Amino acid sequence: MTNGYFGILPLNIRHSKNLKPLSKLLYCEITATLEDDGTCIKRNIFFSKVMDITKVYVSRCLKELRENGFVHVQIEFEKGTNKFIKRYITPIPTGNGVNPITSHTYIPIDYGVANDSTGEGISAPSTTGKTLLHNNSISKLYIDKQAVITTINPNINNEQLIALKNVASNFLHKQKKRFPHLFEGKDETDLLNKAINTLYDLIKLDNVNYNVVCDVLDFTLGDKFWHSQVTSLHTLRHKANNGNIKFHNILTSYNQQGG
Repeated sequence: MTNGYFGILPLNIRHSKNLKPLSKLLYCEITATLEDDGTCIKRNIFFSKVMDITKVYVSRCLKELRENGFVHVQIEFEKGTNKFIKRYITPIPTGNGVNPITSHTYIPIDYGVANDSTGEGISAPSTTGKTLLHNNSISKLYIDKQAVITTINPNINNEQLIALKNVASNFLHKQKKRFPHLFEGKDETDLLNKAINTLYDLIKLDNVNYNVVCDVLDFTLGDKFWHSQVTSLHTLRHKANNGNIKFHNILTSYNQQGG
């Protein structure tokens, strides 16, 4: 998600005497930018821009939320290099283990991480078990980067692969030049493979003509609004707030402007 129209600010956070007003606003912004899995992966520079405060102040607000138990922060590093990959911010459920975002019982997954801030004793991720999110420290997760790279859909033949790869590479190259900070710590091969798979699904599963896909992506790159809303092509099939996939919303804008 890029940025939802609404954010959520639970009563216990609104009325908390331990939080500064901007920390409460940051929590609201976090809930407005959650991914499908309930985590926020936005960087401090994003919140700095939308809240019109410095990255240092964003960091202080996030620390205040974390130390008061309102968010859990986990950081992924590349195993063996300590290179930053991604940060996950998860709003803490409020009252009886109920997540205010989904209204479903929240059962955290044990990623095999240590609960201290040193990174010592961290093991490979596991797929079972539970871990307490109500702690004041940042969890660290070390992953084998090669093990998480997306593979190309085996149904894509060589001719299709060449065509889709050209389209995806061109788009990602231009967006990386515009928004280099959004590509920091991301594996370019993984991004490219995800983009190729998504474009293929748009054509095969959603019955979108290949030429229409190309025209809409060109429109996206040149549009004042959409060029900043689509930096990773694998989000094109994610559902927007109106129930349509993102690509169809862009297609509507494209058609309205005489595309």
